[in-house]
Amino acid sequence: MKYLNLIISLSLLASINTFAQENEVPPPSLEDVIDAESQAAIDSKNRQESIDQLDEEFIVLKSDIQFLSQELDITNAYNNQLRKLIQSQEEEIISINEQIVQLDQTSRDVTPFMIEMVNALEQLIEIDTPFLYEERTQRVTELAALLDRSDISISEKFRRIFEAYQIENEFGRTIEAYKDEISIENETYNVDVFRLGRVGLYARTPDGSEAAIYNSKINSWEFISGGYEDDILTALRISRKELPPNLINLPVIK
Repeated sequence: MKYLNLIISLSLLASINTFAQENEVPPPSLEDVIDAESQAAIDSKNRQESIDQLDEEFIVLKSDIQFLSQELDITNAYNNQLRKLIQSQEEEIISINEQIVQLDQTSRDVTPFMIEMVNALEQLIEIDTPFLYEERTQRVTELAALLDRSDISISEKFRRIFEAYQIENEFGRTIEAYKDEISIENETYNVDVFRLGRVGLYARTPDGSEAAIYNSKINSWEFISGGYEDDILTALRISRKELPPNLINLPVIK
């Protein structure tokens, strides 16, 4: 390679000498020619390196453009989905607002009806035989207070009222035994009470010395004679599931 360069340099030098002779310019030295060739080679190498660097930068830039294009597609798809979601939420808000308006109207319509139901239940307890009187009146008091609470939903209020009516309805089909305090002829007695549905209410002193029946016609308790103490005791034990169901003989006030 050096020989080739030297031949080229000598040829170039000969040409330059000829040109110099023709134009009366002093010919360059061999060293100047070699330096010029070296500088040209260096410049060519630098240009090639610049071209290679630009090519690499172009490849990187092209890759970045492709990546950004993909990101843009993903962003557009996300924005489209987000717009659909926002539209769905706006429609849901409109629906909820409409339901709130309807609920307010329903509340205005249902509340007076529920108040009437509670009042009717209170009147029923007042005219009914006084079994479990405190428990039943307390239930009505709680329902009346419930109607005034804004933190309780209409459906929950109605459910509680309906539940109270179910309890009262069950009283007409069941028997029950419980302890109570009754007043007869201005005397107070602690007794065991037997409830026969809503048909009859009977009482017996714990020692079995007295038996009584509630007279709904005069709204008062009264003693009964005729040996019903044992029958009431049997009824009490049946209601407590201490004895199996059996026929019992009890008076009924018509």
